[in-house]
Amino acid sequence: MTTFEQQEGRGNIMPNKKEDEKHDYYGSVKASRDIKKGEIIKFYGYKNESKNGNKYIGLLMMDKREPDIG
Repeated sequence: MTTFEQQEGRGNIMPNKKEDEKHDYYGSVKASRDIKKGEIIKFYGYKNESKNGNKYIGLLMMDKREPDIG
């Protein structure tokens, strides 16, 4: 079995399948740079499917720092 290792600047969001939990999704992002408190992090999201057939949203963190545009 291959161990999954998250790459810097990438992450994922998966649907929560546990009915006793209140949240709809869970996930994580491995930062590719230092993040300051209050900083807005922008990212792209991509629909993906794992080798096991589980659907999830893959995240790609944008490297450049931009002011919040809404």
